Amino acid sequence: MWGSKPFARRVLDGLLAVLCWVAGLEWLMAIVAAPLLVFPTVRPLWTAGALALLVILWLLRWMVRREPWPVTPFNGALLLFALMVPVGIWASAVPEVTAPEAVRVLLGLIAFRAVSFAVRDRRGLALAVLAFCLLGALITTVGLLGARWSAKVPVLGALGGRVPHLIETLPEDQGTPGVNPNHLAGMLTLYLPLALALVVGWPLARRVTAGPAAALLPSLAFLALVAGTLLLTQSRSGWMGGAAGVLALVTLAGLTARSRWARAIGVLALLLTVAGVVSAGVWVAREGLAGVLEAVGAPEGVETAVGTISMSGRLEIWSRALYAIQDFPFTGCGLGAFRRIVHVLYPLFRIGPDADIGHAHNIFLQTALDLGIPGLIAYLALLLVAGAVCWRWARRGDRLARPLALGLMAGLIGLHAYGLTDAVALGSKPVVTFWFALGLVACLDRVPDLEARALAEEGTARKPRERPRPRLWATAVALAVLVALGAVGIWAVRLAWETGGLPGAAPRARLPVYPAAAEVDVRTQSPPAGSDWKGLLEITTFTTTHPLSDVVAFYSATLVEGGWEVDVESGDGTSWGGVYTRDGGRTVCLLNLFEIEGEVWGSVLCGERVEPLERFPRLPLPSPETGE
Repeated sequence: MWGSKPFARRVLDGLLAVLCWVAGLEWLMAIVAAPLLVFPTVRPLWTAGALALLVILWLLRWMVRREPWPVTPFNGALLLFALMVPVGIWASAVPEVTAPEAVRVLLGLIAFRAVSFAVRDRRGLALAVLAFCLLGALITTVGLLGARWSAKVPVLGALGGRVPHLIETLPEDQGTPGVNPNHLAGMLTLYLPLALALVVGWPLARRVTAGPAAALLPSLAFLALVAGTLLLTQSRSGWMGGAAGVLALVTLAGLTARSRWARAIGVLALLLTVAGVVSAGVWVAREGLAGVLEAVGAPEGVETAVGTISMSGRLEIWSRALYAIQDFPFTGCGLGAFRRIVHVLYPLFRIGPDADIGHAHNIFLQTALDLGIPGLIAYLALLLVAGAVCWRWARRGDRLARPLALGLMAGLIGLHAYGLTDAVALGSKPVVTFWFALGLVACLDRVPDLEARALAEEGTARKPRERPRPRLWATAVALAVLVALGAVGIWAVRLAWETGGLPGAAPRARLPVYPAAAEVDVRTQSPPAGSDWKGLLEITTFTTTHPLSDVVAFYSATLVEGGWEVDVESGDGTSWGGVYTRDGGRTVCLLNLFEIEGEVWGSVLCGERVEPLERFPRLPLPSPETGE
């Protein structure tokens, strides 16, 4: 006779199994949400929904699997880092810049968590490395098709010109459109040593592909793609980082080898590196840092929205970054806010006020600017932990763990050698690769059969040590990340309330573009400091060959249908324009039309006002005669 209790228990067990399976799909949700989180302002509501679903999966996993956060050696440093993210958001004076950068920082933590949870055995680790390489190949391909190659080296510039330029712009471009070759080079310095390690030391696991021989050709192709693209970027910082990564790979491989000759090569490479660094230091001391930078870096500049900046300009940026860190040591000036406040609080003499410098061109200075000195300490702790884990597995790992540990450790060294004179900032788009790499490092300590295999190859009978599971640390990190996520959500709601849309979204009301318009360009930018605008301004420009009278007739009818009020309106035979308001004068659009040599040029500027617009004298229109 069946009782109700066993049946109910079976139903509950089945439901619990389904919930556990759903919670285990967190890695799939992270992949689906990644494009939205990389470009959070393109579809802000979808981005918010993706973050909400991820939080639900996290809480579900916490309840049904008792796993608030993966247990990794990084958890202490991650706790401090995650706690500083809300501080970096709170300290920012430019929320429209900070909110997207904060979302991308959260994407990095999401990637770290997803990788650490998804990998449970050797095969899973091999697949995760394959996914990491595919991500690098995707970013590199986008860079090849969207980068604007420079001509510092004529031969490389000519080669770059032969690559088809199929991607004109990327969402949320700041300054230069498309892909910045310097930023692409920074990401490639992380991949170059790993690609070399895959070719030399480990051609993937046998179970992942048809065998090592079948995996060798894809590994060689990936190495050629990374190395060739890094060469085409013509980024001296990237070349320096790539050379440092390869040299670190040779040195570390020698120092951790069991062969006496290999260790001798490692020691020799280390001595040559130290000698080179000391020689460079002596040269700089003799010639003077400013003179060296001028002499060596005069031909190269830092890419900005308005051109290039010489190495002396870079030195000036570092000095302003140090001033900002002195003024905001514990909080930083806010995630990504340095690009705006530097021109307001710390004016530059060699660089114009319209230049968008992006970051401090030093990863350690930029981290302190974003998250304060405590955030920099947490970041350095992450790097030290990664180095310690990779060193241990490079010395005692098997043919899977050892090349992976060497490649990741050398890649992190190359990335931060590049970061001495440039930066892949915490809120930049390709920074997810850095967190993915840290997740792979964490997996080395989380996969139990790696240590068993290493002990078997050593010929020892010792049992693998059982790793402690300090749930307190994992719970604390999970709570800190959820607090950071909540801070981003509160910030987004605040911006939505103030601007009528999430960061980067178009203003609520805007004038339509003339239907027969050509060369339409729609962009957003921050209003001038101290102005009466709030949120972002939307600027639309277009041209048309239709008569000016047709364009005027279209807008006259559209304005009436849209309920716009005319504050001022004027025109003659060659120009026409006006100031139009809605919502009691809080929503304002400026329309200008000029006819030049039979072609009509139009511009529309729309935005939200802090206070209702008074009358026309506060906001003059461009002159119809000069357009100024």
